[in-house]
Amino acid sequence: LVKASGLSPPGLFLDNVIRVGREELKVECDYKREAVSYHRFQQLISSDPGLVADRFVVPGVIEEFSTDRILVTEYVRGGTIDKVIDLDQDERNRIGKAILRLTMLELFVWRFMQTDPNWGNFLYDVRTRTTYLIDFGAARDYDEEFVRGYLNIVKANADQDEKALFDESIRMGFLTGEENSMMLEAHKMSGYCLGEPFQSYEPYNFKESRITSRISEHGAVFLKHRLTPPPEEVYTLHRKLAGAYNLCIKIGAIISCRDLLDEVIEHVELKDRS
Repeated sequence: LVKASGLSPPGLFLDNVIRVGREELKVECDYKREAVSYHRFQQLISSDPGLVADRFVVPGVIEEFSTDRILVTEYVRGGTIDKVIDLDQDERNRIGKAILRLTMLELFVWRFMQTDPNWGNFLYDVRTRTTYLIDFGAARDYDEEFVRGYLNIVKANADQDEKALFDESIRMGFLTGEENSMMLEAHKMSGYCLGEPFQSYEPYNFKESRITSRISEHGAVFLKHRLTPPPEEVYTLHRKLAGAYNLCIKIGAIISCRDLLDEVIEHVELKDRS
Protein backbone atom coordinates (compact mmCIF):
# COMPACT_ATOMS: atom_id res chain seq x y z
CA LEU A 1 0.00 0.00 0.00
CA VAL A 2 2.82 2.38 0.85
CA LYS A 3 4.48 1.67 -2.48
CA ALA A 4 1.25 2.08 -4.47
CA SER A 5 0.45 5.37 -2.76
CA GLY A 6 3.77 6.87 -3.80
CA LEU A 7 4.58 7.63 -0.15
CA SER A 8 7.60 5.35 -0.10
CA PRO A 9 10.79 7.46 -0.45
CA PRO A 10 13.11 6.23 -3.22
CA GLY A 11 16.04 5.60 -0.85
CA LEU A 12 14.01 3.09 1.15
CA PHE A 13 14.10 0.50 -1.67
CA LEU A 14 10.92 -1.01 -0.25
CA ASP A 15 10.97 -4.04 -2.55
CA ASN A 16 14.24 -5.17 -0.97
CA VAL A 17 12.94 -4.63 2.57
CA ILE A 18 9.78 -6.66 1.87
CA ARG A 19 11.69 -9.46 0.12
CA VAL A 20 14.22 -9.84 2.94
CA GLY A 21 11.44 -9.72 5.55
CA ARG A 22 9.46 -12.40 3.72
CA GLU A 23 12.50 -14.68 3.52
CA GLU A 24 13.26 -14.16 7.22
CA LEU A 25 9.70 -15.03 8.24
CA LYS A 26 9.81 -18.25 6.25
CA VAL A 27 13.12 -19.26 7.82
CA GLU A 28 11.95 -18.48 11.37
CA CYS A 29 9.07 -20.96 11.00
CA ASP A 30 11.44 -23.83 10.18
CA TYR A 31 11.96 -25.46 13.57
CA LYS A 32 14.18 -28.25 12.28
CA ARG A 33 16.53 -25.61 10.94
CA GLU A 34 16.38 -23.77 14.27
CA ALA A 35 17.28 -26.96 16.14
CA VAL A 36 20.40 -27.25 13.99
CA SER A 37 21.22 -23.61 14.80
CA TYR A 38 20.86 -24.35 18.52
CA HIS A 39 23.40 -27.16 18.20
CA ARG A 40 25.81 -24.97 16.23
CA PHE A 41 25.68 -22.13 18.73
CA GLN A 42 25.95 -24.51 21.67
CA GLN A 43 29.18 -25.89 20.21
CA LEU A 44 30.59 -22.48 19.27
CA ILE A 45 29.91 -20.88 22.64
CA SER A 46 31.04 -23.83 24.74
CA SER A 47 34.35 -23.92 22.83
CA ASP A 48 35.20 -20.26 23.52
CA PRO A 49 36.98 -19.87 26.89
CA GLY A 50 35.95 -16.22 27.23
CA LEU A 51 32.25 -16.90 26.78
CA VAL A 52 32.45 -19.89 29.11
CA ALA A 53 34.11 -17.69 31.74
CA ASP A 54 31.34 -15.14 31.27
CA ARG A 55 28.83 -17.93 31.90
CA PHE A 56 27.07 -17.86 28.53
CA VAL A 57 25.04 -21.03 27.97
CA VAL A 58 22.80 -22.35 25.18
CA PRO A 59 20.16 -24.81 26.44
CA GLY A 60 20.04 -28.18 24.74
CA VAL A 61 17.33 -29.26 22.30
CA ILE A 62 15.21 -32.24 23.40
CA GLU A 63 15.14 -34.12 20.12
CA GLU A 64 12.50 -36.75 21.00
CA PHE A 65 9.87 -34.07 21.62
CA SER A 66 10.79 -31.76 18.73
CA THR A 67 9.28 -31.82 15.23
CA ASP A 68 9.17 -29.52 12.23
CA ARG A 69 6.33 -27.65 13.99
CA ILE A 70 7.44 -27.88 17.64
CA LEU A 71 10.81 -27.10 19.22
CA VAL A 72 11.44 -28.24 22.78
CA THR A 73 14.56 -27.26 24.73
CA GLU A 74 15.83 -27.59 28.26
CA TYR A 75 14.17 -25.29 30.78
CA VAL A 76 16.34 -22.45 32.04
CA ARG A 77 15.73 -19.84 34.72
CA GLY A 78 16.16 -16.12 34.23
CA GLY A 79 14.64 -12.80 33.30
CA THR A 80 15.22 -10.64 30.25
CA ILE A 81 18.73 -9.23 30.19
CA ASP A 82 17.63 -5.58 30.38
CA LYS A 83 16.60 -6.20 34.00
CA VAL A 84 20.27 -6.19 35.04
CA ILE A 85 20.02 -2.40 35.13
CA ASP A 86 19.66 -2.69 38.92
CA LEU A 87 22.93 -4.58 39.37
CA ASP A 88 26.28 -3.01 40.24
CA GLN A 89 28.30 -1.21 37.57
CA ASP A 90 30.99 -3.90 37.31
CA GLU A 91 28.44 -6.62 36.56
CA ARG A 92 26.62 -4.46 34.02
CA ASN A 93 29.94 -3.71 32.34
CA ARG A 94 30.81 -7.42 32.25
CA ILE A 95 27.49 -8.31 30.66
CA GLY A 96 27.59 -5.46 28.14
CA LYS A 97 31.12 -6.24 27.02
CA ALA A 98 30.42 -9.98 26.82
CA ILE A 99 27.38 -9.45 24.62
CA LEU A 100 29.24 -7.01 22.37
CA ARG A 101 32.12 -9.49 22.11
CA LEU A 102 29.65 -12.26 21.28
CA THR A 103 28.20 -10.09 18.50
CA MET A 104 31.68 -9.48 17.06
CA LEU A 105 32.54 -13.18 17.19
CA GLU A 106 29.28 -14.16 15.52
CA LEU A 107 29.88 -11.89 12.55
CA PHE A 108 33.62 -11.67 12.05
CA VAL A 109 34.92 -15.02 13.35
CA TRP A 110 32.10 -17.57 13.12
CA ARG A 111 30.25 -15.80 10.26
CA PHE A 112 27.08 -17.21 11.81
CA MET A 113 24.86 -14.74 13.64
CA GLN A 114 21.63 -14.81 15.59
CA THR A 115 20.16 -11.66 14.04
CA ASP A 116 17.16 -11.07 16.33
CA PRO A 117 18.15 -8.40 18.91
CA ASN A 118 15.12 -9.01 21.15
CA TRP A 119 16.31 -8.72 24.75
CA GLY A 120 14.04 -11.66 25.59
CA ASN A 121 16.49 -13.89 23.73
CA PHE A 122 19.02 -13.30 26.53
CA LEU A 123 17.85 -14.69 29.87
CA TYR A 124 19.90 -13.66 32.90
CA ASP A 125 19.84 -15.72 36.09
CA VAL A 126 20.73 -13.32 38.89
CA ARG A 127 21.50 -16.18 41.32
CA THR A 128 24.27 -17.71 39.22
CA ARG A 129 25.00 -14.71 37.00
CA THR A 130 24.53 -16.97 34.00
CA THR A 131 23.24 -15.67 30.65
CA TYR A 132 21.17 -18.16 28.67
CA LEU A 133 20.87 -17.64 24.92
CA ILE A 134 17.61 -18.79 23.32
CA ASP A 135 15.62 -18.48 20.07
CA PHE A 136 17.85 -19.09 17.06
CA GLY A 137 15.16 -18.96 14.39
CA ALA A 138 16.75 -15.85 12.87
CA ALA A 139 20.29 -17.27 12.78
CA ARG A 140 22.02 -17.01 9.42
CA ASP A 141 25.39 -17.49 7.76
CA TYR A 142 27.41 -14.68 6.18
CA ASP A 143 29.67 -14.95 3.16
CA GLU A 144 33.38 -14.63 3.96
CA GLU A 145 33.97 -11.95 1.33
CA PHE A 146 31.15 -9.82 2.75
CA VAL A 147 32.41 -10.26 6.31
CA ARG A 148 35.97 -9.24 5.43
CA GLY A 149 34.75 -6.21 3.54
CA TYR A 150 32.50 -5.17 6.39
CA LEU A 151 35.36 -5.59 8.86
CA ASN A 152 37.41 -3.22 6.69
CA ILE A 153 34.56 -0.71 6.88
CA VAL A 154 34.27 -1.01 10.67
CA LYS A 155 38.03 -0.49 11.05
CA ALA A 156 37.95 2.49 8.66
CA ASN A 157 35.13 4.01 10.72
CA ALA A 158 36.98 3.38 13.99
CA ASP A 159 40.15 4.97 12.54
CA GLN A 160 38.11 7.72 10.82
CA ASP A 161 39.89 6.85 7.57
CA GLU A 162 37.69 8.55 4.97
CA LYS A 163 39.45 7.16 1.90
CA ALA A 164 39.39 3.56 3.15
CA LEU A 165 35.72 3.95 4.10
CA PHE A 166 34.61 5.25 0.70
CA ASP A 167 36.80 2.83 -1.27
CA GLU A 168 35.45 -0.22 0.57
CA SER A 169 31.88 1.12 0.56
CA ILE A 170 31.97 1.43 -3.25
CA ARG A 171 33.58 -1.98 -3.68
CA MET A 172 30.93 -3.65 -1.52
CA GLY A 173 28.01 -1.82 -3.10
CA PHE A 174 27.02 0.53 -0.29
CA LEU A 175 27.79 3.41 -2.65
CA THR A 176 27.95 3.74 -6.43
CA GLY A 177 30.57 6.50 -6.54
CA GLU A 178 28.05 8.89 -8.08
CA GLU A 179 26.47 10.14 -4.84
CA ASN A 180 26.15 13.83 -4.08
CA SER A 181 28.04 15.54 -1.27
CA MET A 182 25.09 15.32 1.16
CA MET A 183 24.85 11.56 0.80
CA LEU A 184 28.61 11.08 1.10
CA GLU A 185 28.75 13.20 4.24
CA ALA A 186 25.82 11.33 5.80
CA HIS A 187 27.43 7.99 4.94
CA LYS A 188 30.72 9.07 6.48
CA MET A 189 29.30 10.60 9.65
CA SER A 190 26.89 7.73 10.36
CA GLY A 191 29.79 5.32 9.80
CA TYR A 192 32.10 7.22 12.12
CA CYS A 193 29.33 7.17 14.71
CA LEU A 194 28.92 3.40 14.30
CA GLY A 195 32.66 2.93 14.80
CA GLU A 196 32.92 5.40 17.68
CA PRO A 197 33.05 2.80 20.52
CA PHE A 198 36.06 1.21 18.82
CA GLN A 199 38.10 4.39 18.33
CA SER A 200 40.18 4.08 21.49
CA TYR A 201 40.99 1.82 24.43
CA GLU A 202 39.33 4.20 26.86
CA PRO A 203 36.02 3.10 28.45
CA TYR A 204 33.09 4.17 26.26
CA ASN A 205 29.95 5.42 28.01
CA PHE A 206 27.12 4.06 25.85
CA LYS A 207 24.34 5.78 27.76
CA GLU A 208 25.81 9.25 27.50
CA SER A 209 26.86 8.79 23.87
CA ARG A 210 23.33 8.73 22.36
CA ILE A 211 24.99 6.66 19.65
CA THR A 212 21.93 5.00 18.08
CA SER A 213 19.89 8.21 17.98
CA ARG A 214 22.84 10.06 16.41
CA ILE A 215 23.18 7.39 13.72
CA SER A 216 19.45 7.64 12.93
CA GLU A 217 19.74 11.41 12.45
CA HIS A 218 21.14 10.71 8.98
CA GLY A 219 18.17 8.58 7.94
CA ALA A 220 16.33 11.38 6.12
CA VAL A 221 19.35 11.99 3.86
CA PHE A 222 19.64 8.27 3.09
CA LEU A 223 15.96 8.05 2.17
CA LYS A 224 16.22 11.00 -0.21
CA HIS A 225 19.67 10.63 -1.74
CA ARG A 226 20.67 6.95 -1.60
CA LEU A 227 21.28 5.69 -5.16
CA THR A 228 21.54 1.96 -4.53
CA PRO A 229 20.21 -0.44 -1.91
CA PRO A 230 22.83 -1.72 0.53
CA PRO A 231 23.88 -5.39 0.41
CA GLU A 232 20.96 -7.46 1.67
CA GLU A 233 23.05 -8.86 4.54
CA VAL A 234 23.00 -5.39 6.08
CA TYR A 235 19.28 -5.48 6.88
CA THR A 236 19.78 -8.19 9.48
CA LEU A 237 23.31 -7.21 10.49
CA HIS A 238 22.53 -3.60 11.40
CA ARG A 239 19.46 -4.68 13.30
CA LYS A 240 21.63 -6.91 15.48
CA LEU A 241 24.35 -4.27 15.97
CA ALA A 242 21.74 -1.68 16.92
CA GLY A 243 20.30 -4.17 19.40
CA ALA A 244 23.70 -4.74 21.01
CA TYR A 245 24.34 -1.00 21.24
CA ASN A 246 20.86 -0.35 22.64
CA LEU A 247 21.35 -3.00 25.30
CA CYS A 248 24.64 -1.40 26.37
CA ILE A 249 22.79 1.93 26.53
CA LYS A 250 19.92 0.41 28.53
CA ILE A 251 22.15 -1.17 31.17
CA GLY A 252 24.54 1.81 31.30
CA ALA A 253 27.64 -0.11 30.23
CA ILE A 254 30.93 1.82 30.35
CA ILE A 255 33.44 -0.41 28.60
CA SER A 256 36.56 -0.43 26.45
CA CYS A 257 35.73 -1.80 22.98
CA ARG A 258 38.84 -1.33 20.82
CA ASP A 259 40.31 -4.57 22.13
CA LEU A 260 37.25 -6.42 20.79
CA LEU A 261 37.96 -5.08 17.31
CA ASP A 262 41.65 -5.96 17.70
CA GLU A 263 40.69 -9.53 18.62
CA VAL A 264 38.66 -10.21 15.48
CA ILE A 265 41.22 -8.49 13.22
CA GLU A 266 43.94 -10.65 14.75
CA HIS A 267 41.83 -13.75 14.12
CA VAL A 268 41.40 -12.85 10.43
CA GLU A 269 45.11 -12.06 10.02
CA LEU A 270 46.08 -15.31 11.74
CA LYS A 271 43.79 -17.24 9.40
CA ASP A 272 45.44 -15.56 6.41
CA ARG A 273 48.89 -16.56 7.62
CA SER A 274 47.98 -20.19 8.30
